[in-house]
Order: sequence, then C-alpha cells, then structure tokens
Amino acid sequence: MFNMIRGDLYRLEHSKGFYITETVLVVLVLTSILTGTLGSVGTHPQDLQNFQQANLVWTAGRATKLMTSMVSFLIYLILPLFIMTTGFEFSRLSYKNLLSSGMTRTNYFFSKYAVFLVIVCLQFILYYVTVFLGSGLKNGFGELTAKFGLKLAQTISLQLLLMLAIFAVSILILFWTFSTITAVVATILFPIVVSVIRVIFSKVDWLKYFDFQNTIDSAFFTHFSSHTMALSILTAGGTILIFGLLALSVFKQKNL
Repeated sequence: MFNMIRGDLYRLEHSKGFYITETVLVVLVLTSILTGTLGSVGTHPQDLQNFQQANLVWTAGRATKLMTSMVSFLIYLILPLFIMTTGFEFSRLSYKNLLSSGMTRTNYFFSKYAVFLVIVCLQFILYYVTVFLGSGLKNGFGELTAKFGLKLAQTISLQLLLMLAIFAVSILILFWTFSTITAVVATILFPIVVSVIRVIFSKVDWLKYFDFQNTIDSAFFTHFSSHTMALSILTAGGTILIFGLLALSVFKQKNL
C-alpha cells in the first residue's frame, strides 16, 4: 500500500502534466491579482459585491478575502492530477496487474484515496500561498488580525471539505465504471445539475446544502448560523463517507 502511494507521488512529481497544471494555477492567480479582477463560476453574495465595489488596494489580506470566491476553479485544476494518479491504472488497464500480484482491493482503494487527499491539500496550499505572497509583494500585506486568520482557517477548512464532497462523486463513478472520461464528465456536471435543480425547486431549502460549488465560493462572505454550518458540514461529510463506502463496495464486488 505504501509502496503504491510512493509510486503515485513519484510519477506525479516527474510528470510534465503536473508542472503544467501548477503553472496554470499560479498564472491564473497572478493574473487576477495584477488586473484586480475576479472570475467565478457561481453567484456572488452581496457582502462580496460590496467589498469589490469599495475599490480598495488589494493588499495580501484583502486579496485573500476576495479570492476565496475563486476557489471552485481548483475543481478543474485538480481533475487532471486526479486522472494522473487515481485514474492512472484505469486509463491504462494496468490495475489487473497490481491486484493479481497480491494487493487487496481495499488497500488499492485507500492508497489511491490517500494520494488524492495529498493532491487536493497541495492545490489549496499553492493557491492560497500564491495569493497571499503575490498580492503582498505587489501591494503590501496590510493589517492581519487574529480574527481574520481564524475566519480564513474556518473558510479553507469548509472549502476543503466541500471539494472532497464534489470529488466523492468522481471517485464513485471511477471505481464503478473504470472510466476516467465518465468520472471527469460527472465531476463537471454534478455541480451544474445541482444548481439547475435548486433553481427549479427554489422553495426546497435543504437543496442548498448539496450546492457544494456555490458554497465553496461564497464561504468567506456568507454569514452562516451555527445550525446552517453544522448541516453544511454534516451534508458534505456524509456525502464523502457514503459515496466512499459505495465506491469501495462496488469496487470489491466488481469483476475485473
């Protein structure tokens, strides 16, 4: 299991695709900082719109606040790394060799998931470090308070959990179909479908807890009540757990 984890990380480290993806991430962040513009695939909460309209200098603190609203773009930058690691053996049909050499399906599954967790965490670290240092070196670091640090830590933790919830769908589809293309399409379509369903059934309040992508982008500027925050965490955590167990169960029963 640990040899497989090391092997996946080694292959990723020596892959051109990895460095291309990281370069795209850094360029995207720096372009946003240099131009003072934000891109988003979802709707912006009113607090964020007011904050943008204030036309303040993008110091490190302000830029970090603003660019919490762009984190869902990481979905599309994590996808190629997900395919290069979790989906590598499926795309090359080499998973049979590993499983026939003595590795159990459970160990295979958890080794892949461990590498995936490392990838997601690295993307979050690179994103926020680039935002903070890039804006800080350009416009200064500004006033950084303990309250801001705590709020940012809470936001990043929630965003990370919600990102894992989105990719729980990808993992289930991948281990169910053994198709990386189907998993990629499902990852892209899942947030879109949820958003469309929310529009159609706008009076169904509980659907908002499954709108992971929109919540990721609005996390910092949305004032969550304790009840809403608890339900958001439980929904995301439950999605990760249930879809993960389903993926493992399907994988263990599937004919290779």
